[in-house]
Amino acid sequence: MSNHRHWLETAEYASLFASVVASIVAVFFNGAIYVAAPLICCSLILNAIVRYRMEHQTRRMSGTTNRLHRQLAEELEMLTQRVEAQKQFPIPQVDAEPSSRPPLPTGSPEELARVQTRLAQLESLNLSQIQGEIAGLKEQYALLDESLGNAIAYLNRSSFAYRLERVEEAISQLTSQIVVPSPPPRPQPEPPTQEPATPEPPTSATPSQPTKSKPPSSKVVLPSFTGPSEPTAQNWICRHSLPAHADWVRSLGITPDGQILATGSFDTSIKLWKLSTGELLQVLAEHKRGVFAIAIAPDGKTLASASWDKTIKLWELPTGIPKETLTGHGGSVRALAIAPDGNTLISGSFDETIKLWDLSKAELIETLTDYTGPIFSLAISPDGQILARGGGDGSITLWQFPTKQPISVLNGSLEAVEAIVISPQQLLIGGSGDGNIQLWNLETGELVWSLSAHLGPVTAVAIAPDGNSFATGSADGTVKIWHLPTGKLVCALTEESGAVMSLVYSPNGEFLVSGSAKGMVRILERE
Repeated sequence: MSNHRHWLETAEYASLFASVVASIVAVFFNGAIYVAAPLICCSLILNAIVRYRMEHQTRRMSGTTNRLHRQLAEELEMLTQRVEAQKQFPIPQVDAEPSSRPPLPTGSPEELARVQTRLAQLESLNLSQIQGEIAGLKEQYALLDESLGNAIAYLNRSSFAYRLERVEEAISQLTSQIVVPSPPPRPQPEPPTQEPATPEPPTSATPSQPTKSKPPSSKVVLPSFTGPSEPTAQNWICRHSLPAHADWVRSLGITPDGQILATGSFDTSIKLWKLSTGELLQVLAEHKRGVFAIAIAPDGKTLASASWDKTIKLWELPTGIPKETLTGHGGSVRALAIAPDGNTLISGSFDETIKLWDLSKAELIETLTDYTGPIFSLAISPDGQILARGGGDGSITLWQFPTKQPISVLNGSLEAVEAIVISPQQLLIGGSGDGNIQLWNLETGELVWSLSAHLGPVTAVAIAPDGNSFATGSADGTVKIWHLPTGKLVCALTEESGAVMSLVYSPNGEFLVSGSAKGMVRILERE
């Protein structure tokens, strides 16, 4: 670099000297001005180039100097930390002053005692424990960094006004939930009911009429709220406990004839079982990454599976022969649904899109999106009119399925809606990451009730074939069955193998199957 700079300076000086000579000659010879002008311009250009390169070299030198200063400061800080660490964990210096005492003979008892003492002090430092603590701090830092990244992504994705509106809606819903339970204690004032026991003076007919009218009014409201059918307790027993997979069992499906159970896992495999006996029939292993969702066609002849590898695969049932592979999503495919007519496959992906596929032709029909966030769950109404999407932003988007037009957005949670299902009565049940479940009336778009159902995220929701009850599974390791009209708990089951990741009812409602995070599948039968 210095040689190059010296050459430029030499050229500059030569050009400057030549331009001076040419200018002197031009004074005596008028024609020489045409020679002096280019030389002067050339010298000016070389001067500018030399100045630029010198400034650039100066900046580089200053940057190098600053880096050296920073490195020295960091090394000084590290040395300071080491000194502090040595102060906290002092290591004794054996024979630090050899001149202060006479050398002991090799192998003497005193020397052996000092060596043993030093080894004991070194062991007391417990370096393995310190390394474990450092590894734990690194893991905590990684989790904190991921959480901050998710929070920043959410803040960048949603405007402040939208987030404020969501918070206000959540606060209003929570306050309404606080107000709703207050009426049941109010009908407890029993004095009006005691007055009919003391209506001995029949002459006070006029004042007794209003006192009698109030209790009947409260008694009439309660039956209308609870509904005509009261919930009855349910008992379920485990018929089969299958060590089905090596990782999460994230999805389950049962054929319409109730003969075959399909399980999809994060271990990249799909397995077919005989539901009644728990016998393994087939292992389907074509996906390269974990299986998020499976869906079985109404005719029971086709199985669709969605994976983390961004593909959807179609399989023939009951043989398990692979038929087609559908590609087009830009992210992991998290949810699947099949229209009641069996012609359309619906897929939802982490790329914030919903794709509709012709199931018979294995071709893409249309792509829907509202760009509100990743899609975690999908459901289509039994009549095939409404398509529901549960998103990572806590909202549920409704689409008119025949026209593919959005209808409305239901905001009932600030956490991801990880599972949704629609009942034949046009009631939508959603389970979110905060452990709550919500019941929505799709005809009116109103929230019927919201329950704090689990201590962990609600990962699965399944509705019974009769439409009167539904089951929820959670990461807290429980399966709970609820009465749909009233939202009352009718059965609570504990999953022995940990978090519950998936649920499905058999078509006749006699079996309820759960899949856990430890790869276990339990087949429960109702007594």
